[in-house]
Amino acid sequence: MKKKSTSQSAFFNLRVLIAALFCLAGIAVALFGTGAFSSAFAQGKGTRNNNSTKNQASPGTQTPDVVRMVGPVRLDQDLRNLPYIPQEQEIEEQPLTRYPHPKTGAPPPATSSPWLQSLVKGIFRPVPTMPPPLLTFEGVAQPQSGCACAPPDSDGEVGPNHYVEAINSSFKVFDKNGNTLAGPTTYNSLFAPLTGTPCQNANQGDPFVFYDHLADRWVISDFAFPAFPGTSFYQCIAVSQTSDPVSGGWNLYALQIDPANPNQLGDYPKFALWNDGALENAYFLTVNLFTSPTTFVGVRAFALDRVSMIGGGPTNAIAFTIPLAGVGDSYSLVPAGFRTGNPPPAGRDEFLLAVDSPATGNSAANRHPWR
Repeated sequence: MKKKSTSQSAFFNLRVLIAALFCLAGIAVALFGTGAFSSAFAQGKGTRNNNSTKNQASPGTQTPDVVRMVGPVRLDQDLRNLPYIPQEQEIEEQPLTRYPHPKTGAPPPATSSPWLQSLVKGIFRPVPTMPPPLLTFEGVAQPQSGCACAPPDSDGEVGPNHYVEAINSSFKVFDKNGNTLAGPTTYNSLFAPLTGTPCQNANQGDPFVFYDHLADRWVISDFAFPAFPGTSFYQCIAVSQTSDPVSGGWNLYALQIDPANPNQLGDYPKFALWNDGALENAYFLTVNLFTSPTTFVGVRAFALDRVSMIGGGPTNAIAFTIPLAGVGDSYSLVPAGFRTGNPPPAGRDEFLLAVDSPATGNSAANRHPWR
């Protein structure tokens, strides 16, 4: 999906840009506690002037947007008691990529006999170097999913007592033995209280779930929009009120991808928690921006007020748009996450992994991370 870089200057610009981006984001997030951004939002109303889009085109000139998030809306119901609200049946579409990649069809037929292939595979089969899994169990089956999603965009996360699996149409909560505790629960059911936004009834998938081990909380998210192309694109975010994702309740938020450019879809959303002693109050979110199925216009990066969202408080998001001039030859920028072990050193900036996609061929190249 991403273009491979061949320009040293492009990567240099990207490195400088991302460093500046998250240095400013660190200052911005640190000011959340003082209420400075709430005041800034009240004065600026969360929009940019007419010249800001032009300024965004030059690396190093980005200024942060303050985007008010809808919510919180408390969902105090047990997931097992939510009414089932089905999602719209998914329609198979061409994946959104920076450059079009035609489908290649089935692989060519084998030229050697199956017996010879099996013999060679047996001789050169590598010796396993890792133990088998301790437990395997079936996840959300297609008949349970509510749609014939292919691929289902499966995502999952494990915590001390739960495993949560998310697919395009719904999510399911298991215990650590593989027993179902809740679900499948559709995103239309979970986010229905976010009235007045597409999260209420137009959830479209691309799910992401992660466990915040520092706060013992769960985060579930998907994107929502009535139509694409269109003018109303949101990221729907649920943060659990307790460590129990089944009956502990949720705080619900809706984030408009870019109020100043409402025609930009935020595709391929990815979240991360980063704790360097300065940005520990932030969840990071990145999305790929498209205005049509064939028009990639850049990447948008967000810092979300983690403490406020965990506590169920109102919040804003700090956002940067990185247009084509700033992205260079890269395509997706995926945030690094702190999940286990020792935290990052104090003052260590968040990293974004640049995922490139060549203009020809179907291969993708992961480049070294940029700060």
